[in-house]
Amino acid sequence: MQDTLRALWGIQEIDKDLFRVQEELKRLPSERNTREEQLNLLRERIQSGKTEAAEDHVRIRELEDQAMTHRQRIRKLDDETNNSRDVAVIEACRYEIRELKKEIARGERICMDILEHGESRATGIADLEEKLTVEEGHFVELSAGIDEEIKAAETKQASLESQREERLGSNLNADALSLYRRLLEARSGQAMALSDGQVCRACFMALPPNMNVQLARGKAVIQCPSCDRILCKK
Repeated sequence: MQDTLRALWGIQEIDKDLFRVQEELKRLPSERNTREEQLNLLRERIQSGKTEAAEDHVRIRELEDQAMTHRQRIRKLDDETNNSRDVAVIEACRYEIRELKKEIARGERICMDILEHGESRATGIADLEEKLTVEEGHFVELSAGIDEEIKAAETKQASLESQREERLGSNLNADALSLYRRLLEARSGQAMALSDGQVCRACFMALPPNMNVQLARGKAVIQCPSCDRILCKK
């Protein structure tokens, strides 16, 4: 078992580096995706603003058409008022004229509000478009840098895996190797820990007194009762 422990300890540093490289290979694409999502959100905000502007334009045209229709109706009512001698008809026409003028005034106020809001929105869209242009330039640079980092990490990963295979050999205890591999994933690339006979040097928790004797005998794989890492004597 001592030979197995020594062999596993020999690849521990390689595996720690390998774990860090693998984490980088996960992080880098994730970082790029996060930045791209931010750009897409910015694009969506710009498009949403432009859609609202188009809807406002349609609304203004509708209000202008409505005002034109109302004015045409007012002219007809004016003619009816001027040509009629019936008091009831004249009063009805005058009442409708007043209501139509109120509608026209209300529509004009709405148009003014829409135009004022539209100016503010247009300024905001212009600012967002300027920001998007800058951020897209940064993203191109970032993406190129990430591609280079990924390529370097993949090269390092291949080298570490090659070194690992050379050190592993074929005479390792299968159960110990299986445990080591499980702990690598569970303990972020550090499956083993040194012991000075009193504490685990990975989690710094105290070890039972008899564990030092078991480690010295080297007859079995001994794990830290706190962090579960495979222990080796310092």
